[in-house]
Amino acid sequence: MPESIDRLSVRPWFVSVILALLPTCGRDDGRGVRDSDVAFRGVESPPSVRPTQSQAATPELVDLGRRTFVRHCAPCHGEDGGGEGAVAWLLYPRPRDLVAARYRLVSTWDRVPTDEDLFVTISRGMPGSAMPSWSHLPEETRWGLVHYVKSLAKRPWTIPPTVASPPGQQGEGILVVPPEPPMDEVARGRATEIFAKSCAPCHGSTGKGDGQQKQEDDKGFPTRPRDLTRGIFKGLPDAEAVYRRIVIGLPGSPMPTSSYLHGDDAWILTRWVLALTSEEQREKNEMRRFVVRVPLTEEAPSHPDDGRWREAPPVNLHLMPLWWRDDRPELLTVRALRDARQIAFLLQWSDETHDDTSMRPQDFRDACAIELSADPDPPFFGMGEELKLVNIWMWKSERQSDLDAPFRDLEAVYPNIGIDSYPNLTRAPYEQPLRHALTLESDREFVTAWAAGNIVADPTRKTPVENLVAQGQGTLRARPAADQTVEAVGVHTTGTYRVALRRSLRGSGNDAIDLKPRDTISVAFAVWNGAAGDRDGKKSVTIWQELRFED
Repeated sequence: MPESIDRLSVRPWFVSVILALLPTCGRDDGRGVRDSDVAFRGVESPPSVRPTQSQAATPELVDLGRRTFVRHCAPCHGEDGGGEGAVAWLLYPRPRDLVAARYRLVSTWDRVPTDEDLFVTISRGMPGSAMPSWSHLPEETRWGLVHYVKSLAKRPWTIPPTVASPPGQQGEGILVVPPEPPMDEVARGRATEIFAKSCAPCHGSTGKGDGQQKQEDDKGFPTRPRDLTRGIFKGLPDAEAVYRRIVIGLPGSPMPTSSYLHGDDAWILTRWVLALTSEEQREKNEMRRFVVRVPLTEEAPSHPDDGRWREAPPVNLHLMPLWWRDDRPELLTVRALRDARQIAFLLQWSDETHDDTSMRPQDFRDACAIELSADPDPPFFGMGEELKLVNIWMWKSERQSDLDAPFRDLEAVYPNIGIDSYPNLTRAPYEQPLRHALTLESDREFVTAWAAGNIVADPTRKTPVENLVAQGQGTLRARPAADQTVEAVGVHTTGTYRVALRRSLRGSGNDAIDLKPRDTISVAFAVWNGAAGDRDGKKSVTIWQELRFED
């Protein structure tokens, strides 16, 4: 027996224990969740990612898909579908090239997707990438996207009639998943042996993705094996879907076809892989649309430690890094309250490091942001779109630290710095500094951005939050100083951030968004981890959520 198999047969006792506790493995209910799943807090019903019925392509349906694609998909995939959209450079893995049409998640022996494969991917998104869930779109709209996306392919494909195949052999058309065998001691031993021989060279002996690291996809971009212990499945995590990915592989990636496993071997390997994680852990990687409820209180709180936050029901939102990494913040807990005049949010997330400076080139601050849209048909959640404005409140840890303690200038990180100074026309001649003229000692007219009114460069601001607006990628701008009316306080303790943000329900100035209790308000969130190099568009985000006021 090879050394790798011998080591694995001794070491993964934990997997054998987990598998032993499994029943003969009941089927999923067709939605990628099990009957035992509990209701999601804040979501009214589990979202459906599978279609209720098939819809054939019509000119009207394809045009609906085209219009939806331009609004919500082109920023990443590009208007021509080639994967080179305006924000593609910020994303890892890169957006799919829909013209080449090399799709990862397929159900056919020819390794091309069925219409339902595309529908499910659009609806669910793709954990492990920046592809979000679009399950909140009407089913007809998602079918329109399916048919429009297919029209972009350089080489259209057809799927031959399905022909089932015996174990270990390749069939035709859609892969027919055979009945599942019982998971007994013999099967568990066989699964351990198969994993060691066929999977461990890439995924590692314990499935942590620590095998062969130098890998590329079909376009030459670097990729790496999946850490199977984190529960991140690009396709649905139900047993039949995992079975198909084991047998068919992931086209365009280093994950190969393994038709020789078709049958009992693929089934017991499927259960081996799923036993590495729990359903709860896998659920954390699903992008969901939740309802954030906003109860009425006597006074909207302004500090994270205010006891009134107990009146607000918490909602755990799932975060998605745009530049994917497994060691990401998984959950953002959100609470919201309002009084007759103001609304307040409390954001809480885990972050072991308190990164509160960005003065050195290698330093990046922690931050969070709230994005709001009062449009009944909200724009693309990534900075809005032309003629569809979004309002963004961005809290920065660096600003908070400058307010909590004396303002930290460059000498805080470069104590021996020497700076040539400009004349300070606000001081008498004998008070002019000759060297070490730091920011607060300078005449603002010689600090160009400060003099121009750029709030990012103003060291005298008394709030750690910026009130911003955007109408598409590259349009983000600060609102006028008179309209910087958002308040915020953030604290970091025991590896956790808690940030409270508050603003009047009625917006101030032009391009303001009024938050009216009876309106449909969409809200999204973002978190930056400075220790991970997050800055600007490199961040973890949610999709649009629903903000619902309660009396």
